[in-house]
Amino acid sequence: MRLRKRDLKEYVVKRRISKKDSDGTTYEEWEEDGHVIEANIQPAGGKLMVEMYGERMAYMLTAFVEKETDLKETDGVCVYVSPDNDPDYKVIAAPPWSSHSVINLEAIRK
Repeated sequence: MRLRKRDLKEYVVKRRISKKDSDGTTYEEWEEDGHVIEANIQPAGGKLMVEMYGERMAYMLTAFVEKETDLKETDGVCVYVSPDNDPDYKVIAAPPWSSHSVINLEAIRK
């Protein structure tokens, strides 16, 4: 199955990076500039996902991307925020299929 080009939109993906304070404590932050991917993002659903994630489903989206897209777990995606802000969703699962990947995204709640 190939994804339709007209259904794909551009989103910015930012990697999570570890940093150290002057006192030696480590913390994680998002990179400044991310890279752009094309994806079809929809609300998450389905019986299997409800069994897996339960009440977290209300805060989840599903992204359909081409197989060679550079995405991995813990990456952040700017879905409803501008690319110069921190991401509002993070990748929690990225299983590859034969011709595309179905990425599960969960809202980052602060």
